[in-house]
Amino acid sequence: MTAKKTPKPKKAKKNWRGTPSPDGLSHKKNETVRRCLATRETLPPERLIRFCVSPDRALVPDLARKLPGRGLWVTADKDLIAEAVAKGLFAKAAHAKLTYPDDLDALIRTLFVKRLQSLLGFAKKAGLVVSGFEKSAEALTKKQAFCLLEATDAATDGREKLNRLRGDTPVLSVLSADETARALGAGMGVHTVLKAGGPVDLFVAEAKRFGAYCKNEQV
Repeated sequence: MTAKKTPKPKKAKKNWRGTPSPDGLSHKKNETVRRCLATRETLPPERLIRFCVSPDRALVPDLARKLPGRGLWVTADKDLIAEAVAKGLFAKAAHAKLTYPDDLDALIRTLFVKRLQSLLGFAKKAGLVVSGFEKSAEALTKKQAFCLLEATDAATDGREKLNRLRGDTPVLSVLSADETARALGAGMGVHTVLKAGGPVDLFVAEAKRFGAYCKNEQV
């Protein structure tokens, strides 16, 4: 009696789509990437902004990448997104005539701020937020900080004092004091230390994407 051959295990499917970006960054072959409509580069989703088309054919920014429908992706860069609109790249990719928000840039900025505020709220609930100058200084001195969040309108002297304490701790400045306080509570918006943890990792990644979108201008 002839023995049955053992079937070979199936190879896992890879999520690789496209070719590596020429920007010098390496992407693993099993890493999901998307192609930018404007540059045609393939990049990780964390470096792009996803858009989708509503049933009434309006272009909708989808920062959380959760809305239904086919995604239209552009590098997180305000100029490239404006270029994609001006050249009709969204409409071409969607194979439809689209309508656009009156001020797409302002809408994207507002959505970024709301998303960052939500992530800050989660980080606070997880006990990963220390706010206020004295508490932030103490956390930096004790090396408890994953990153330092400074309000975009924080006073220069306070920034300089904490900068002398932070060493190589990264610093982010993407929300105003009022925007931060709305997420954390009154009086907690100028100087904030974030400790390592899931919500903070997401916040930092999103803050970097927002900074890239605004070209690291004072946002």
